[in-house]
Amino acid sequence: MAEQLTKWSVTDGTVIHHMHYGLRVQIPSGEIGVVDRVDIDDNYVNPADWPAIGSVITVVGAGYAGHQLRLSSRPSHLDEARARMTADHDATARAETEYFGPNSGALSS
Repeated sequence: MAEQLTKWSVTDGTVIHHMHYGLRVQIPSGEIGVVDRVDIDDNYVNPADWPAIGSVITVVGAGYAGHQLRLSSRPSHLDEARARMTADHDATARAETEYFGPNSGALSS
């Protein structure tokens, strides 16, 4: 089984099929997910204007519905995911540079 994409992870995927409800997209791990028609863009996109089969699009993991990977290519969702990644990276960097020695937080008298 392919490694599951975590929620808010950004990756590229290849559009492999158009369905009446949206796009089927394969991500690099080999997993196939669904971009619901309302999550293709922040605005309505006519099915005739959906990304072509074979095109590579940037998607964000939106979680799972049962075993089905849900994806989004909405710019607002991609922005949110990138902001979360930056915040997580900044928090990790701060934690790695803080001193947690035996007397951290203790004031000398």
